[in-house]
Amino acid sequence: MRKIFLLLSVVGTLAFTSCNNDDDVVYVDNDTISEVFEVANVNFIETGDYTVTIPLEPQIYSSDVVLVYRLSGIDPLGADIWEQVPTRYYLAEGTLDYFTDFSVNSVSIYLDADFDPMLRQDFSLNQVFRIVIVPGYFSDTVNVNDYDAVMSALSASGGNQEIQVIETR
Repeated sequence: MRKIFLLLSVVGTLAFTSCNNDDDVVYVDNDTISEVFEVANVNFIETGDYTVTIPLEPQIYSSDVVLVYRLSGIDPLGADIWEQVPTRYYLAEGTLDYFTDFSVNSVSIYLDADFDPMLRQDFSLNQVFRIVIVPGYFSDTVNVNDYDAVMSALSASGGNQEIQVIETR
């Protein structure tokens, strides 16, 4: 009986000492893989039907989401101002819209206006876009209308790694 009690005591002691408290451990999400790239000198012209198609190489997963932002200006401190596409402008000439769609192979950005878009070359020529590819579930957890919020959330979910923006074109 003493041997059984001793055995149970040793096993019990080992069981309780092997438990640990991981409440203070910071969880790093290593599977939120995102990509951000910038496309400069985008020109919407009539011969292209005011559409630009950007290939995605390599292809993205069918569950991924593509967010597109247009460089709309510079703030007083010199930082870029990014606004999410789709967006609509009410101009003296009429309305002008940017909108987008994507597949696993490419992203298309469209310029549509109820006037000749070449009348406003500040909207049709030399545009800069940032394309952000994120896992589908991620887009439900952050305000995707705010570029800075998306970049901050991606950095936090990636273990505080800096998000690299790849410039193309």
